[in-house]
Amino acid sequence: MGMIDFKIDPEAKYLEAVSYGPDSMALLDMLLKSGVKPIVCFIQYHLGDAMLDNEEKLRVFCKDKGLIFEVCDTTGIERKPTDDYHAWAREVRYSFFEKMYAKYEAAALFIAHQQDDLIETYLLQKKDRRKVNYYGLSKINAYHGMIVVRPLLNFSKEDLREYDVENAVPFSDDTNKLEDRYTRNEIRGSLISNMNEVERGQILDEIAGTNSDKIAFMNHINSESTKENELEIRAIMALSHDEFAETLIRFVNNSPVRVTLNPAKIQAIRKMCLDQEPNMTYKLKDKFYLVKEYDTLTIETDPSELPYTYILEKPGKLSNENFDLDFSSGAEDRGIHADDYPLTIRTAIPSDVYIYGGYLVPVRKMFKEAGLPAELLTIWPVFVNKSGKIVYVPRYRKGFTEYHSSVLNIHVKKD
Repeated sequence: MGMIDFKIDPEAKYLEAVSYGPDSMALLDMLLKSGVKPIVCFIQYHLGDAMLDNEEKLRVFCKDKGLIFEVCDTTGIERKPTDDYHAWAREVRYSFFEKMYAKYEAAALFIAHQQDDLIETYLLQKKDRRKVNYYGLSKINAYHGMIVVRPLLNFSKEDLREYDVENAVPFSDDTNKLEDRYTRNEIRGSLISNMNEVERGQILDEIAGTNSDKIAFMNHINSESTKENELEIRAIMALSHDEFAETLIRFVNNSPVRVTLNPAKIQAIRKMCLDQEPNMTYKLKDKFYLVKEYDTLTIETDPSELPYTYILEKPGKLSNENFDLDFSSGAEDRGIHADDYPLTIRTAIPSDVYIYGGYLVPVRKMFKEAGLPAELLTIWPVFVNKSGKIVYVPRYRKGFTEYHSSVLNIHVKKD
């Protein structure tokens, strides 16, 4: 069984909902082995002596592992006789999680939902004839200001119990029995627990089939974004809010920057995607920005921290590690005139546009369509006149021979 399928930020803090049952203890062990020391959140429902005993055992375990242990004691939390216990219990625990999330400024809440939970959710959706964007449970979703991560949905309860035994992870089955009785829907005990492997497999196939189009679409988006290092805005806007959040988190996780996205940031990015302004930026962290360039999102460094910027005060020569130029006799053959000086020669930024073939086009897009290799994007220059207008962009063609009388040699490293 593999470890956590989620890119961990070593500087971030994470929560985990732990009951001392086999599922949550397996997840806790996996997180520890992934280098995460989560804040352990336990709900004391007072469902019997076994639950009190489990709280104490978990407290000892956390102390031994150097983990922060937070308990929500439900004593005194009002519950009217007419209240549905399942709904009340859910409200209590998520209210507690929200408080802990804010207290520790957490990056995500990990929950050990597994296949039984997945099947239960799907069967309830089917029973109630609910129309939802995604059936079952999402691995990542935004909920009440939190990022909720469920990395165990591919594993059965038996898989997780075997993991605990093989890895000497302590747990109590009493916790699950009590919670199944009091906090789970009746469908868990009456149907799911009696399924054989064939029946379970049939339900899982049915869930996968129901979600097949969405799964294929998301896999396509994620594979393309990994390959191209960009997201197509129209594609991700077709996703549900949860799928949008998951796709965005995975996209950022594949980048060089380690950044924590919370629901507020995700909503701000979604708003930026919907904005009519074609070129926008959103600061992720330090010098890294999420850049909206017409119909794509990319992750770039701060435009004010360009790889290079040089000033040519008047027609003349300029040499540096990136290029050599000699405009001593003028550069009218490149569309650069005397009244354009001083010239700024710099690398391109996402908002740059240039008239090409009679159309105003994004410079970065023009580079990509011309086949400019990714390694040259950081050194290929644009020439900006004193008024801030781009007056010249060298064309790129593989094996192209310079034909201008003015001299411009861009230093391209040979493999």
